[in-house]
Amino acid sequence: MQNCSTKQLNSSVFGLNLKSPKSRMLIFISGKDWFFMSDTQQRQNQPHLLLTMTLIVLETIFTFILKHDRVVALQAKKFVDEKIAIKINSYIPYFDFYVQFTENGILFDDKAPEKAVDLDVRTTLMDLIKIFIFGNRRSIKVMRIDGNAVLKDEFRDLLSLFSLPKVLGDWKQWLSEPADEQDVTASKKRIAPLLEKIEQQRSKINTLQVEVKQYKNRIKRIERRQKRLNIIFTIITVLLIALLVYNLWLG
Repeated sequence: MQNCSTKQLNSSVFGLNLKSPKSRMLIFISGKDWFFMSDTQQRQNQPHLLLTMTLIVLETIFTFILKHDRVVALQAKKFVDEKIAIKINSYIPYFDFYVQFTENGILFDDKAPEKAVDLDVRTTLMDLIKIFIFGNRRSIKVMRIDGNAVLKDEFRDLLSLFSLPKVLGDWKQWLSEPADEQDVTASKKRIAPLLEKIEQQRSKINTLQVEVKQYKNRIKRIERRQKRLNIIFTIITVLLIALLVYNLWLG
């Protein structure tokens, strides 16, 4: 509806009495256009608007931490390099959103990214609050995560670094570069457990690769042995049949 007076508007809005509680409508004016949004539409849009605002705040905070905390940056390097995309699905209450690591920061969105999701996380709103406000490791552990096994463990480790207690304990160090040798030593001590864990994971992967190779070789040996047994069994069967036919022919 365009370019109509207030009087015309009052008398032509589908015959509704705008003063009546049952027909109250919110009127937005943009240029020459009139837009109407009922109370029902407002209530329906409120949860989505709240989620959008929350995602914007989270994106700003998490990106700031990623760019200033050297430990977080080191742990998240693989996620950023591979542009890992994660779906967070809360079932109490129900809502979902997507997180993607990029060179520009950590992006939060209620729409799926163009690339396929690497991890699918199912949890509750209460557990998310416990993780990021209190650093609760049990809530991280009980998360249901689908995806690559190694990536799941790395994601759990990364989550604990974004918790409020961890940020409050480190903010003085990641707001400025190390000024002297003592600060450098302190940073190395903070990074040491993370590097040790990464090395342990690499060692486990190498051990698993060796075990897989051994199992493959063992299977090949068993297959070769089975093949020889099948050949021997076939030869014996043919000889027995030939012997039986020969005896019947002589008889």
